[in-house]
Amino acid sequence: MTATISPPAGVPALLRTDPADRLADYERAIAFYLGLPASIVDRVVFAENSGSDLSSLRRIAEERGEGKNVELLTFNGLDYPVEYGRSVGETRLIETALRRSRLLSALPPDKPFWKVTGRLRFTNIDRLVATAPAGCELYVDFRRFPRRWVDTRVFACTPRAFTDLFVSREELMRQDVLDRSPYSAPEERLFEELMPLRDRARIAPRLRLEPRIEGYSGHGADYARATRRAWTAARATIRRLCPPLWI
Repeated sequence: MTATISPPAGVPALLRTDPADRLADYERAIAFYLGLPASIVDRVVFAENSGSDLSSLRRIAEERGEGKNVELLTFNGLDYPVEYGRSVGETRLIETALRRSRLLSALPPDKPFWKVTGRLRFTNIDRLVATAPAGCELYVDFRRFPRRWVDTRVFACTPRAFTDLFVSREELMRQDVLDRSPYSAPEERLFEELMPLRDRARIAPRLRLEPRIEGYSGHGADYARATRRAWTAARATIRRLCPPLWI
């Protein structure tokens, strides 16, 4: 679970910035994941990069984490210009967690971990994990419509692939660089970067199921709103009936 409880002022395209709101999001999310059976989620690493107080999250972990291995990390990982944007921050956050976490650092380089945006609750995470293909190094959702996009809110990745595919492209994902390019967002640039590497890098470019999400986006929109639920249902149907569309 990636987290930034107290983001700096001026982060591009981030409207949900109040630390109290964001902490409440994280509290709901970790309670949700720890409430799942250990057969689905038996280990959780919560990695936070603004050096914030995790006391309330520790209490939730103590109350709900029975039978699970829970690790809570916080560090000061926002020592870069705010203009670089959230993609750089998240890449550095995961890279740091892979080094510092006792659970993640113990993973073999070819053993995948699941990353989720920590404020969000993926309510069908059990089925997402159960239907993941074996043998891939990156399992993530690519889209062609309404624009080319790699959805990094939830994905499975090996430590080796994360270094090779994400860390090595950190400079390309800087928002201030993208603002001077044809790409509007890191997710668009990532699509163009990773598509040619699908076979060589063992990338599975489409999730087999549409993720169901609860919580608030970085823009402050509620994923539970009616229009969003309808769009999720439509995507799920299209994914099942016409997989090549990549919507």
